[in-house]
Amino acid sequence: MKRHPAPLDWLVLILLTLPVTGHTAPPATQAPAGDANRGQTLYSQQCMACHAADISLAGPLHRGVVGRKSASVPDYPYSPALQQLKLTWNERTLDTWLRDPNRMAPGNRMGYAVPNAQDRQDLIAYLKTLQPQATTARGKP
Repeated sequence: MKRHPAPLDWLVLILLTLPVTGHTAPPATQAPAGDANRGQTLYSQQCMACHAADISLAGPLHRGVVGRKSASVPDYPYSPALQQLKLTWNERTLDTWLRDPNRMAPGNRMGYAVPNAQDRQDLIAYLKTLQPQATTARGKP
């Protein structure tokens, strides 16, 4: 004699075959949010040979870079590739830049890339902490 599924068995079967909706995990390629403390360590290890927060060295200063127009630090001699870029530095543009500067602006002078997505997110989180300094009425910090 054949056993027929009980009504509860049918319900379980139907529920198991329904598409799952709601919250899903981010794609595996998306790095978690950045850690500014780790980013500061990475910055000191990987970036400070050419950059500093408050003075331009081989590369332009980084204080206020998030939200700043590209190639806009006064008196810094940007490459023609950067002068033509015409964008605002934000999390997305910085991530693209750090991943492969030569792809974003062929002919630029930055000879360093950050291939690891988490490292990029951590560096960007740190750069976001480098807010422009407040100025007084006389224009000095």
